[in-house]
Amino acid sequence: MGTKCELYMPVAGEIIPLEEANSYLKDDMLGGTGVCIIPDGDLFCAPVSGEVVLVSENLNAVAISTKEHLTILIHLGLDTAKLEGRGFATYVKTGDQVSVGDKLLYMDRDYVELTAKITTPIIITTPEKVKHLDINYKASGAFVKFAEISLS
Repeated sequence: MGTKCELYMPVAGEIIPLEEANSYLKDDMLGGTGVCIIPDGDLFCAPVSGEVVLVSENLNAVAISTKEHLTILIHLGLDTAKLEGRGFATYVKTGDQVSVGDKLLYMDRDYVELTAKITTPIIITTPEKVKHLDINYKASGAFVKFAEISLS
């Protein structure tokens, strides 16, 4: 039996395929493997346990590296870098250790929706480590397991 890693919903919402975000972005395709969430809430929590390895200067993205050396990126919204951090806040910094459910980021959805999309990609930026990704597209509640990753 190989190693597995589980991902939990960082916020309540609807899971959609990553390809739907890529069709919106057209020229700036998202790399990696993952999904998008159309969030129902403003507070985003850790979908995995690990070390925070990135907090974007615009406060709209965080990456976590797990003990299995998977890197999971949460990018709040599409086309949100142009907001230059307005409408976002972070609860973590690079180097912090987080557990599933710990607060990571805040997005003022009402403000962000005025000029960007709130659709939030969750991307495995180390797809070479993924043997199989099983996604439960019916998961919708915060802290509910929505994916199981079998590692190579």
